[in-house]
Amino acid sequence: MTADARTRSGEVDPQVLSDIGQLGLRARMLADSVFAGMHRSRHHGSSVEFAEHKEYAPGDNLRHLDWRAFARFDRDYVKRFEDEAALRALCVVDCSGSMGYPPEPRERLSKLDFSRTCAGALAYVLARQGDAVGLATFADRLEIAVPARARRGHLRELLVHLEGLSPAGPSRLDATLGALAEGLRSRTVITIFSDLLDGGIDALARVASLQARRHDVVLFHVLDPDELEFPFEDTTTFVSMEDDREVKIDARAIRDAYLEELRRFREAAEARCRGARVEYHLLRTDEAPGRQLADFLAVRTRMRASAR
Repeated sequence: MTADARTRSGEVDPQVLSDIGQLGLRARMLADSVFAGMHRSRHHGSSVEFAEHKEYAPGDNLRHLDWRAFARFDRDYVKRFEDEAALRALCVVDCSGSMGYPPEPRERLSKLDFSRTCAGALAYVLARQGDAVGLATFADRLEIAVPARARRGHLRELLVHLEGLSPAGPSRLDATLGALAEGLRSRTVITIFSDLLDGGIDALARVASLQARRHDVVLFHVLDPDELEFPFEDTTTFVSMEDDREVKIDARAIRDAYLEELRRFREAAEARCRGARVEYHLLRTDEAPGRQLADFLAVRTRMRASAR
């Protein structure tokens, strides 16, 4: 990656991401940036208790190869110790119609493209660390596209599903959270990428049911700069991306009222998250997402330590 591909902080420039058509390459570039910026060391050595085997993947410590397991099964396995025991993670991506904004190619990705790039990057980093990671999507209902696993070839399957997503239909975050609470049995780190439009804030009250089952939830609130800054002028026709509604308004006349309503919207979302002990991050699609993803990984590291 050239120096021009990064911001001053070392993160991948969102303009560069928007110029790359292939999701897998975008996700890997972002993952490399996040992984390189993680200033932490994992504990290795014989003083920790053996926990389980995992199939070898590129990047695993060769010193932990179990030759007896190879002789028995003719496959490479590495020993994983108690402080390295994997956590389960599930990336949940909103693919409702509003996530397709902006609909025309621009200098930045749509909210859905931005979300699936971030989800793919997280999957890359977690897979490198031996964690089980899966993918779920939702619009009007939840779909577990790829169950959480930690095995060879799993990451490719997840990226293929991400690549095939397209925005369509209304959003039902409330039903999604309810289905997750009922369906997830093992403790899971749940990362949600959504713009929270169409009732998303009220649905956050259901996060408490996930917390009660000891899941940890991180919300990435994905918004386009047009939604945050409302740069429109004169008379503008706004068309819903989830149904056939449209409205023509004097954009300049309502700008101040819109921005005030948006401020309340974001503050309410963040307050609901705090009340439910959910970590909240605003993701602007015109800004580099590396820092927010690194913050998520820091939370995951603390969870690993608390689980021991």
